[in-house]
Amino acid sequence: MDAFRTAFRTALSTPLVADSAYRCGVSIGVVGPDIRPLTDGYRVAGPACTVEANNDLVSILLALHRAPAGSVLVIGNAVQGPAGLTGDIIATEARRKGIEAIVADGFVRDTAEIKRLGQPVFAKGRIPVGPLKLAPEDKGIGVLDVVVQLGDTEVYPGQWVVGDDDGLIVLNATDLPAILSKAEETLTKEEDLTGRLRTGTALGDIFGIEAFAEKRKQNPKADFNAHVAAQGDAI
Repeated sequence: MDAFRTAFRTALSTPLVADSAYRCGVSIGVVGPDIRPLTDGYRVAGPACTVEANNDLVSILLALHRAPAGSVLVIGNAVQGPAGLTGDIIATEARRKGIEAIVADGFVRDTAEIKRLGQPVFAKGRIPVGPLKLAPEDKGIGVLDVVVQLGDTEVYPGQWVVGDDDGLIVLNATDLPAILSKAEETLTKEEDLTGRLRTGTALGDIFGIEAFAEKRKQNPKADFNAHVAAQGDAI
């Protein structure tokens, strides 16, 4: 697990990991475009500690208190309401504890201070109001360590949440070694490919795009991924 986290932080990316999972034949959860990093430039990866917040600040604080260093605090929110599910105080504590990232299926506030702290946060957007100020009908009681909805996918406790400027994906922990091996192999191929491009070789020539176009005329179901792989390349 540590090897995956280190490799992701130093060399990999969510597109590369997603492609590698596809090549390994393993499933991933794609969070989707609605949940974005508050600040670009972070690469985060860690096991999920989940809380179905239901706009309940106490449950969020309890989940944060119990979350171990290196984990990703994933805040679901089945009771939707106009409230920031995390702010500067929570982010400060997360930073102190070594929480890898806070990921919320909702909003964030105190954004300037969170950016100053350097705590990675992913959320749907920003809003100044906290959950304590909501009307009773907009609040519930949160539940810890359950499956939560995060954007377009579900997150189970212990699954790995991986994120960067391109967004978030969710992986099963047991799949990480195979994905890492394939990602490192693919990275080598992509670095070789970009090196050839820099020396003036056309991308279409590298991929044999004219030959594939002719092949597809004969067989509309021709697989471009297989065509590229047969040449020893990756895309």
